[in-house]
Amino acid sequence: MHANENKLTATWKERAKTRHTVTGIRTWHVNLNPRAMPSLGFAKGQWQKPATQTAHVDWRGPFATQAGALIVEITTDKGLKGYGLGGGGLAGAMIIEKHLQHFVIGRDPLDVEEIWEHLYHITSIYGRRGLVIYALSGIELALVDLCGKIVDTPVYSLVTEIPCLKIPAYATGADVGYYAENGFTACKLPLRNGLAEGEDGFAENVEMIHAARDAIGAEVELMADIYLRWDVDYTCRFAEAAADVRLKWIEEPIPLDDYAGMAQLVRDVQPTWIVSGEHEFTRYGFRELLRWKAADMIQPDVSWAGGFTECLRIANEAAELNIPTWLHQAGTPWGLHLTACLPMPCMAETFGPSRNGIENELYSRLRPEPRDGFFTLNDAPGFGVDLDEELLETYTVDRL
Repeated sequence: MHANENKLTATWKERAKTRHTVTGIRTWHVNLNPRAMPSLGFAKGQWQKPATQTAHVDWRGPFATQAGALIVEITTDKGLKGYGLGGGGLAGAMIIEKHLQHFVIGRDPLDVEEIWEHLYHITSIYGRRGLVIYALSGIELALVDLCGKIVDTPVYSLVTEIPCLKIPAYATGADVGYYAENGFTACKLPLRNGLAEGEDGFAENVEMIHAARDAIGAEVELMADIYLRWDVDYTCRFAEAAADVRLKWIEEPIPLDDYAGMAQLVRDVQPTWIVSGEHEFTRYGFRELLRWKAADMIQPDVSWAGGFTECLRIANEAAELNIPTWLHQAGTPWGLHLTACLPMPCMAETFGPSRNGIENELYSRLRPEPRDGFFTLNDAPGFGVDLDEELLETYTVDRL
């Protein structure tokens, strides 16, 4: 570790009027998308076989992202509580309970960067990507939340004196016409057909993207999210067939770790961006992505890729190469504070508004609603997350 890598939190210590010690860590496994995944958040009990079988990876497993969301609460000796959002469900909770917490309790939250480095090191023989980094992200975010509360300032002001406090939002989902009607100036459409659906699926994808353009009009930007379903040839064919749609980007078109394939797409698909990073982890993974020139824009997720300070480091390294960062699901309190500090202009992703209202109270607390196409940050200390034990217990779906 370089001597200057902890300089960010060194300045936070200078601003702090009191010092705190971590005395406890608790976790809650919650399902952030119960309407779409009513049962897939559960890790224990009888496995429920999906109604349909496909060759595609099922992102809704109990240790993954939305259905495996993990709220981390860290308490100090002076009664402050910090909250982070990670992943991994019960598996992530067990990693924290049986291993990581023993190297966090007793520490000063303002040593968050040093704590991160140590946790990454001691888990490196079984971590470095995926589940462990989900859990580490939740811990780091809770510690950074505490840092803001200890200094009595919003997290964004710990980083910059010129934050972007009004952040343009883009909406992800199928109802793009409705999103445009509600003030969004950019929409992202998930395309569910992949290689397994053959030429009929390809034709349907082309039809869907053209219908989306017709629904939102010519002035609203349009993106496509593929979720690893295609290969290089399929992506090139689609980009040609959809050229008149003027896509801003095609997201995660091919399987993870195919850096050569992604680099080829970056070269061959123009002017549409080829973007990735939602499922990449830490500065080390993103350095590989950038070394290959395998993305026109990167999309780390603050709750999965390593946390606030790690994703800020990733964004700064990318900016040195003139590669912008648009966080994956930036429309959370944690993601919005980081977006306010990013070195290059961007928008914040939110799941498109539903005609049927919000999922539940916890969902609304963790996913603020943009107004007229913009998120607006306030000056509450930390990340401004307002949670309580009763609320978390109400929406807990599984326990160790």
